[in-house]
Amino acid sequence: MILKYISQVINLANQSSQATRPKNVGQISDLIQEYRHSYENPTREGWESFYKETVGTHKIDEASHKVWGCIEQIKANLESLTQEDVYDWVHNLIVDKSFSGLQVQLDVLKLISKDSYRLANPEEEAKGIDGYSDGEPVSIKPASYKTNVSSKNEGIAVRIVFYRINSKGELIIE
Repeated sequence: MILKYISQVINLANQSSQATRPKNVGQISDLIQEYRHSYENPTREGWESFYKETVGTHKIDEASHKVWGCIEQIKANLESLTQEDVYDWVHNLIVDKSFSGLQVQLDVLKLISKDSYRLANPEEEAKGIDGYSDGEPVSIKPASYKTNVSSKNEGIAVRIVFYRINSKGELIIE
């Protein structure tokens, strides 16, 4: 059994190390489809054998070593972490990032709206809505969101407006 919070740490280390990316362990979705098409009654055990024969167990070993290396770095960094560091992080999140994030949302709404705009209320935010442009609900995301793994699982049901800030500090709508 994995202890509380440890799965999140392993997941974070995996994301940071990119250990289980297709270039490291194969394109799993394609491999599973290939396996399912090759066998009448696919099983977990059969899939494991197929993966080992097709890709090799060394890929799992290599990926786990990459994740472990990242975990070792996390452990070392945690040893030097202070309460003051945590306070600074929380302060930055609540004061700086929240203000700049909401300011960007407001600036994007101003840029894309012809007549009216407003920021979302808390109930609308819970539905993935950041604001309204000319009566239309929109979600406002940085362009980097397009490549974020978790973005594929979010399922935002309104139009998404992407933006970036160029090297001159100018807001660009994509």
